[in-house]
Amino acid sequence: HVSINPKLLTVLIGPNGTGKSSILQALLLLKQSVDSYRLNHSGEFINLNSPGELSPSFLTGTRPRFSLAGELRGGMFKYSQSFLHNVIPDDDVESYARTPDFEDMLVQLKFVPALRGLVKPTHKLGSEYKEHLTLQHGLDIYVEQLATNLAYSRPLEQELSRKIERITGTGLRAESVPSRNIEVKSIGPSGAVNIVAEGFGANSLILLLHQLVNAEGGATVLIEEPEIHLHPKAQAELAEVLAETAKAEDKQIIMTTHSEHLVERLLLLVAEGTLSADDLAIYSFSKDGKGECFAAEIEVTENGQVEGGLTDFYANNLDTLDRRVKALKRSQ
Repeated sequence: HVSINPKLLTVLIGPNGTGKSSILQALLLLKQSVDSYRLNHSGEFINLNSPGELSPSFLTGTRPRFSLAGELRGGMFKYSQSFLHNVIPDDDVESYARTPDFEDMLVQLKFVPALRGLVKPTHKLGSEYKEHLTLQHGLDIYVEQLATNLAYSRPLEQELSRKIERITGTGLRAESVPSRNIEVKSIGPSGAVNIVAEGFGANSLILLLHQLVNAEGGATVLIEEPEIHLHPKAQAELAEVLAETAKAEDKQIIMTTHSEHLVERLLLLVAEGTLSADDLAIYSFSKDGKGECFAAEIEVTENGQVEGGLTDFYANNLDTLDRRVKALKRSQ
């Protein structure tokens, strides 16, 4: 049971396996169930053998269900649904209210999975541009459509290229090659090179920025570990791009991360006044011995500091420093 108040930018931090991704997956479970009268456990985002796999291991005899309550665009909503029935009575949820605003939010929701990037030197050109990308039909189809979108939309290609160049120093270009194929190239000072041969940094940003740019104003974008494959400096630059885009285009971002560089840059933007403390929410996740997960909000002050510090990151740094000092003493 988790209570989270998402802001313009919401950052979920904590060790692996403490439930950060579950927050994103809960919303994706609802998104893939919008057109159904029950929760769809095997869809384009969440794909499980059975609903029972969602039952917590530390609870026995429970039926999988999902209840959600909160505020959306100034109005309250309550949502309760199961895998087997339309509604399950719940003391915490007084009524079932599947409001149009809530369903619109789910439809507009964009997702950036941890598995991302182009994996082949060339990709088949698809028949049309599709804003909606899904892993449901496999990675090959997924990245083929991503490459197709770049080829069909020069404005999209150019916008992604500008953002990627700001973060990594290299731009982007999609070119047609024989037999209706597409080659995506990284453009740097020394010339153009196939994106697969260039490295993983710029490649990992293509889908992330595709989803961010294509999101409508007012939409929510869920991102798994935006820092994947990026140098610390690039992670900090990405934080600035995310913050500026969210602020300028009214796009809410909820992300999981293990990057202190990304979090520290967002806090710096608060200190500098680019963001306000009300724009940024940080939640720290943990897990007890039974496997039950917990989330606690870390208060962000107006000067870009956090109450109690980011112990999730700093504790490891202090441990490393302590061991370094002891090692130096032994060598003397």
